[in-house]
Amino acid sequence: MSSKYRHPRGLNRVADQDERACPPATMVIATRSRLVEAGLMTLLPEVPQVKHIASASDGPGTVDLLLRLRPDVLLLDHELASDVHDYAAANGVDFTEYSPRVLLLSSRHHVGTQSACGEHCACGFVREQSPLRHIRSAMRIIGGCGASRLGDGYCSSCPLRQSVRLPKLPLSDREYQIFDRIGCGHGSQQISRELKLSVKTVETHRESIKRKIGVSSAAALRETAMAWRRGDYLLKPAPGAKGRPRRAVGVGRPAGQTERIPV
Repeated sequence: MSSKYRHPRGLNRVADQDERACPPATMVIATRSRLVEAGLMTLLPEVPQVKHIASASDGPGTVDLLLRLRPDVLLLDHELASDVHDYAAANGVDFTEYSPRVLLLSSRHHVGTQSACGEHCACGFVREQSPLRHIRSAMRIIGGCGASRLGDGYCSSCPLRQSVRLPKLPLSDREYQIFDRIGCGHGSQQISRELKLSVKTVETHRESIKRKIGVSSAAALRETAMAWRRGDYLLKPAPGAKGRPRRAVGVGRPAGQTERIPV
């Protein structure tokens, strides 16, 4: 795998202690992919911190299982998060009093900004392409956690939390605001109204953003911003390769830190 990770020392020892002290956490798997579900099931015998109790493949099914079974952990397909959120909102389902600890599983590179479940509702994020040992480790950590929900206990020091944070971009705060709105399909006129800036100022920021992320046209900027919101890395031209296909890179993140799921 091309993705690399940092592994905090002593984490396996802590997980072993938790395993002896705590009963397994109940877990629901929500994914449209039968293949992904089957792969996760093969890992469960090696993850005594969790006990699989049910699976769902759509938003209504996931919400129904959460309300009926109230699992401790939800292993949620990133692409399914919006369906779960929309169905719950449309049917007046409120998870204020109860919400499981959520581990997002995704084919994307990072959590993105358009997901219905991001840093403020998910404990961790792991890629489907990750080595199996890292997926097992993420499941062990979230299963062995004693918090009843995100924000309780020692969430601020949990090694999973860094996996849901967006990679850093080489943009100022204002440029990032504009970049995100470009990814939503907003034009300069609309952005100027939303941010109370002149159109000329927005256009100046757009040119600066294009230069910093390495694109030369408005279409390429829009494409890149939309991909970023979905959870893909920025596309940046290879050095000296004008007009050639672009390669995906994690702009603004040091080499070797594309993901940081610990073991």
